[in-house]
Amino acid sequence: MRRIVWVAAAITLILCNAAKAQTIDPPINQPDLVSFGLGYNDFDKSEHHKRAADIRFEYEWGLSLLPLIDSSLKSWDSDVQFHPFLGTETTTRAAQYGLGGFDMDWYLSKHYVFTWSEGAGFYYRGNAARMGSFFQFRSQAEFGYRFDNDVRITGEFSHISDAKITCINPGAEILGIYLRVPTDMIFGK
Repeated sequence: MRRIVWVAAAITLILCNAAKAQTIDPPINQPDLVSFGLGYNDFDKSEHHKRAADIRFEYEWGLSLLPLIDSSLKSWDSDVQFHPFLGTETTTRAAQYGLGGFDMDWYLSKHYVFTWSEGAGFYYRGNAARMGSFFQFRSQAEFGYRFDNDVRITGEFSHISDAKITCINPGAEILGIYLRVPTDMIFGK
């Protein structure tokens, strides 16, 4: 049920954005980004033994996917872009999660960006709480600031669960921050 609410909210945001007349001029040309994240896993659980620090590393391609689907969608690039990503996540309880998916960047202005992402991948629980399945889904919402050099600092809320593939599905909620850096700033051009 939660996933349906999140998807409905994302669709509403996209439709509202498509309807607005104001666009960012010129269109955003996002570079590939390397992301480093730090969070608080299971922050909402009353059992302290389930909580853990959450450390992430992700790679997001700057390639905007909408124009590849249909060239008429190129006009959306100044407001909304979809990008593929790959990532890994680990906790201080030795849980590990490798995933891939898509980010939807909604450019609210030149500097403010809302990002919604959906991903799926393989999960190893380590010493963390049992999650039900080795295959897990992650939904994530971020809001942050995008500097002129394309570096981003964002706050995020995410939910990981197996979407009721199994009877055991406690899920995990994570609250955290990201630093997203263009790859040329790290590796050069």
